[in-house]
Amino acid sequence: MLVRADDGADAVEGDVVLGLELHDQADDSLLAFAFEAASRRGAALRIVHGWRLPAYPDVLSAGTDEREVLDALLRPWREKYPTVEVTGEAVVGGAGPHLVDASRNAALVVVGHRGSHASAVGSVGPVTQEVVRHAVAPVAVVPHG
Repeated sequence: MLVRADDGADAVEGDVVLGLELHDQADDSLLAFAFEAASRRGAALRIVHGWRLPAYPDVLSAGTDEREVLDALLRPWREKYPTVEVTGEAVVGGAGPHLVDASRNAALVVVGHRGSHASAVGSVGPVTQEVVRHAVAPVAVVPHG
């Protein structure tokens, strides 16, 4: 795991924010890390999933589908961590800008990296790169898959 923290990173106030790709999660590492971090801090967990509209969208239906998938994914985690207040957001567009914006009021931002610990720094995806470069809060990059 890579953690980037600037001056003032010891501040613990704010939510834990998780960037989550619903359709590309190979395991539960990211969710486990984020829920545990929120639980330890006594913080709320804000989950942000960015998605793009299909070429010929039924916008209302597409947005509802994304929220339903997110709710179903989070259901067992809410049961496992009943004291963690969870908010799930399926936002239109790339997740990067939404996560950077959310970092302004966060204690920690959690993003994923598909791959091994050894390659975690050199080959992160564009969302993780954007968050590591521009987030205001400390960032944890958690390998998964």
